Amino acid sequence: MFNSVIFWMVAIIVGSSLIGFFLSGRRKDPCLKHFQDYLTTIQLKNGKRVLGELDVETSGVELRYKGNYWDDGHVETSFILFKEEFNSIYAFFRFLDQLSPESQELRLDELERAYHPPASKRFLRHTRNMLNTLKDSFGASISAATSVVKSANPALRAVSSQQAHLARAQSDVLGYVGASYDPILEKHIGHMIVLEITNSQGVIEEHVGIFKDYSAQFLEVMDVPWKTQDGAFVKCDLILPRAHALIRHSAEEVPAAAPITKADVEALKTQGQAADSFKKSG
Repeated sequence: MFNSVIFWMVAIIVGSSLIGFFLSGRRKDPCLKHFQDYLTTIQLKNGKRVLGELDVETSGVELRYKGNYWDDGHVETSFILFKEEFNSIYAFFRFLDQLSPESQELRLDELERAYHPPASKRFLRHTRNMLNTLKDSFGASISAATSVVKSANPALRAVSSQQAHLARAQSDVLGYVGASYDPILEKHIGHMIVLEITNSQGVIEEHVGIFKDYSAQFLEVMDVPWKTQDGAFVKCDLILPRAHALIRHSAEEVPAAAPITKADVEALKTQGQAADSFKKSG
């Protein structure tokens, strides 16, 4: 009996390790993947901005320049940021007025799916959330099982010593499925929210947009009016590190006031003249 237990535990450990190794090499941040191949601006916390087509890899991101740039006697064609440098990022911007007509059309489809996700996407997201909810329970079960095995037969201690490898593989497999489940954020996906961003001066800024998605490291918000340096507002999509950004409120769109017409002006004048006549007669 114990031989079969050893066989199956070794098989589970080896199989899980191989799957975890394969998936860990393919795992990319789900928010960053939505900006893949789009013209994107990365702004660093020191104020530096870089523009290019975003290429997302497991080890970081690369912005491919639209042209070649001379810098101190050499030509640069891209800008690379490794995962270890992500804490230097202030935001990823996707400005609508910088996108090609084809990219704008793809983005509109993306926004529509955020508002009205298809049944298949809802099912996959529900499955992902369920797996992430069970992640801690799964780890605790593995720990309890190996403890029982070790106490039942000292010969199996070598197998139980591989518990750490199994836990790491489990983390890689479930991590590939998606980000940790957050029940509060889940309720607001596809809805208008108020985003709080703490800037480099420590000042909190509020921005309104459509909450698209989240990961362990980032928040993604679409259709955000962003104030430029010249004071104008342009629409953009944002990916922000959760270290200095959070979803603070749910929100509703305020309907724009109807423009005042000439007829409205004439009516106000008439009302004013009538009031003056009333005062004089009184």
